Amino acid sequence: MDDTCLIWFQVVKILEKHDPLKNTQAKYGFIPPDEASAVQNYVEHMLFLLIEEQARDAAMGPILEFVVSENIMEKLFLWSLRREFTDETKMEQLKMYEMLITQSHQPLLHHKPILKPLMMLLSSCSGTTTPTVEGKLVVLLNQLCSILAKDPSILELFFHTSEDQGAANFLIFSLLIPFIHREGTVGQQARDALLFIMSLSAENSMVAHHIVENTYFCPAVPGLHCGMRDL
Repeated sequence: MDDTCLIWFQVVKILEKHDPLKNTQAKYGFIPPDEASAVQNYVEHMLFLLIEEQARDAAMGPILEFVVSENIMEKLFLWSLRREFTDETKMEQLKMYEMLITQSHQPLLHHKPILKPLMMLLSSCSGTTTPTVEGKLVVLLNQLCSILAKDPSILELFFHTSEDQGAANFLIFSLLIPFIHREGTVGQQARDALLFIMSLSAENSMVAHHIVENTYFCPAVPGLHCGMRDL
C-alpha cells in the first residue's frame, strides 16, 4: 500500500498545484502536457487497483479509504473542469465511473465522496447533444438504475445529494426523460432504466412522490398518475 499511496499523493500534489483555491498562481486551463499525462497514467493505474481491491472484514480497503478520505474523485472532476471540459473529457469521466461501478468488488456508491462528483459529472452532461456523449451517459444511467433496483438501501443517498443536483432532487430520473422516446439502443436503454425506477416507486414512497409531485411524467402516462398517488 505504501507505493500505492505514494502514487496517489503525487496525483494529489499535481491536482492541488492547479487548484486556484490551493494555489493563487494557478492559471485556468493551462496544464503542462507532462503533468496532464502523468495524472492520466497514475489515475488509470490506480483505478484498476481500486477495482481489484477487496473489502477487509466489511471495512473499506486501504486504496478506497484513501480515495474517500482525500476526496480524490471530486478533485479529479474539478481538475477536468479547470482544463478545457470538452466532450472527449466528459467521455473519459463517464467511462471511468462506468468501469468503477460495474467492476469494483466494493460498494463504491455508498460513499458520498464518490457519489457526489459522479452527480456533478452527470449534471454537467445535462442537455448534451453529442451522440457519443449521449450514448455513454445513458449507458451509465442504465447501470446506476440497475444497481439501485438491486440495492435500494443506497436510494436515499441519491436524494440526500439534492444540494448537488439542484431543484430536480432526483437527477437520474430527470436525465433519462429526454431519451425515452428515442429510437435505437439509446432509447431502449433509457426505457429499461426507467422501468427500474418505476419498479422502485412501487416499493418506495419517496420515489413515487418525486415522480408525481415534481415531474410532468405521470400526466403523460394514462393511469399512472392516480395509481402512484395512492402510494
